[in-house]
Amino acid sequence: MITLKQVNKILDAVGRSVFVYSNNRRSSVYKATIQPLRYKNKMYLNGEVNEIGHYGEGYYLYIGPAEISLDNLDEWSSIVTLDGIYYKIERSERVYFRDETVYTWAVLKERI
Repeated sequence: MITLKQVNKILDAVGRSVFVYSNNRRSSVYKATIQPLRYKNKMYLNGEVNEIGHYGEGYYLYIGPAEISLDNLDEWSSIVTLDGIYYKIERSERVYFRDETVYTWAVLKERI
């Protein structure tokens, strides 16, 4: 199974520079992946079906470091890329290996 150290190494290598913006504050910049969401059965988005394998425009899968918590953020909080794209956090969960959080995943929606 993958460890926290391995996840952070992968994110450092392939991730985008982002930060969390919440309550007029921003976190430090860190690396995370943000990719278009193409999950066939849509179980993470209340079962809504669109074109097979794609959940409409503007939804993205986020994989970020365990150290950055997306818990208890208000609806106006965002993940922001350094090129100024804001994403609303629709849902997030921590992923554990044994008793250690190794990364956080989330479904994001681009704010327009």
